[in-house]
Amino acid sequence: MGIGNFGNKLGSISVPGMESINKVLDEFNTALPTIRALGFSVEDLQISVGLLPKISAKLIASADDVDVKELDKIIKEKAELKMLVTVLKALQLAYNLKGPLGDLGLKGVVIDLKLGIPPEVGISFLKSTAAAKLAVATSA
Repeated sequence: MGIGNFGNKLGSISVPGMESINKVLDEFNTALPTIRALGFSVEDLQISVGLLPKISAKLIASADDVDVKELDKIIKEKAELKMLVTVLKALQLAYNLKGPLGDLGLKGVVIDLKLGIPPEVGISFLKSTAAAKLAVATSA
């Protein structure tokens, strides 16, 4: 297969891939105002295009800014937004698991969101929000 044929194959793959990316981006954009209202800012965004497109984002906040009690209310209000509910439940679980450990001096919280097949949500707690921003910068 020559380079020209390879390009034609990629062109035929990218059309369905772009539709998937647009759908995921729409979901992400719909969830973003709620995530920002919880104190998070988008520190890193990566879009991977291929047979299985993927969007990755790192969202960072001060751990003290997140009102865990408010998460249940938001989850009920926004139940139709599956991606947002998944992120909020992961955040809630992480805070509930961290609570019994006591004060470890962890001041920053990072949501590592991977939207693709399969989707994945990771939550990290860091010593400071500055450390979280540094971690994002060095992982890119």
